[in-house]
Formats: sequence, structure tokens, C-alpha cells
Amino acid sequence: MKYFAIISVLVLIVTLVGVGYLYMTANIFVEAVGVVAADAPSQIILFQQLKEQVRLGAVVGTPYVPAQELGDAENYQFYTYTVRLKNNCTVPADMVELQVTPMAGDILQIGSSADVKLPASQTTDVTATILTDVNMHAIREVTVTYYIWGVPFTMKTTIR
Repeated sequence: MKYFAIISVLVLIVTLVGVGYLYMTANIFVEAVGVVAADAPSQIILFQQLKEQVRLGAVVGTPYVPAQELGDAENYQFYTYTVRLKNNCTVPADMVELQVTPMAGDILQIGSSADVKLPASQTTDVTATILTDVNMHAIREVTVTYYIWGVPFTMKTTIR
């Protein structure tokens, strides 16, 4: 019984050290790559799809305002934000998501159906696109959320 107790304590210590190591090294570096602007008339098919989704109240993505009628395409623009993520952990990161913090004048963030994963010791770019008023500037704060072994982590950065 004495040996079982000693082995159990050693297993507990090794487990706690392993979990502590995972938590302390589960960091992903976020680098703001930039933002690309495109006016809505140059993306007219996408804009028409989004206009219909907003009209029906069935936006695939994150609506920032209540359902409303969108005006002409000339009054809107798209901003695509890109961040580069580097996984310094020995465990892959699952369900990586980029969420743009809205400002007054932002309409919606377009949803993504891609399941972004970040393998261990790898680098990848993640993008998010928003529809906004044509007179809005591009500076936004973005939140990167990812999971390592089911534990959520969140980081924020500003893209200019």
C-alpha cells in the first residue's frame, strides 16, 4: 500500500507539472499583417448576397446592427483584416477565430465556414471581412480566440 501511495503522488506531481507546462507555454504570437479595403461596387455579387441576407434577417456571420435595408453599393465598403499566428506550443490549436470589434457605422462581419486549425510550431494567416459605411476608417481592434486541449485562450491586437 505504501508503494501505491508513493506512485500515486509521483503521477499526480508529473500530471500537475505537465498541465502547468502546457498552460505556461500555450502561447500563440499574433502579428497584425494589415487591412485591405475594397469598395462594395467592385464586389457587387457579394454585396447583393449580403443585402438579401440582411433584409431577411439571416446573416451568415455577425450582424452589428439590427436587421435593416441596405442602401446602394456605393455607400459601403469591405475591409479584410489579416493576422499572422505563430503557434509556439507543442500542441495544435483548434477552432481559431478572428472577431473584429465593431465601431458605429459597421454593418456586419462576414461568416467563415472554414475550420481554422494551427498545427504545433506552425504559422498561418487568418482573415476576417467586415462590411461598413464608406466613410469609416480601417483601424479596428481584433480578438483572436483559440482552443488548446479544450481550454480557451483570447488575445487582442489593433490593426491599422
